[in-house]
Amino acid sequence: MIGIDIVQINRVELKDAFIKLVLTPEEQEELLGRHTEAGKKEYLAGRFAVKEAIFKATQDQNYLTYACLTSDNGKPYIKDHPEIDVSISHDGGIAAAVVQL
Repeated sequence: MIGIDIVQINRVELKDAFIKLVLTPEEQEELLGRHTEAGKKEYLAGRFAVKEAIFKATQDQNYLTYACLTSDNGKPYIKDHPEIDVSISHDGGIAAAVVQL
């Protein structure tokens, strides 16, 4: 199964309620490590696109609980779900994510 989603980065707002809804606590920690507002918005948009792509591929109603973290080499991965491959791209104000099971 494959899921794909895109998000316009400029539509993402760095509001606590949205951040807490979309990001797991571990993802929130990674977000805090981004040093610029643009970097934080890019991270949040990418993770939101990942969550939506996971839902499209799995139809799992708990898709927001999946943690998409960054490995030491910079590659995103879904914590506790090695069967899910993930890719995130950012360009031209768009964040795109693809997941494959």
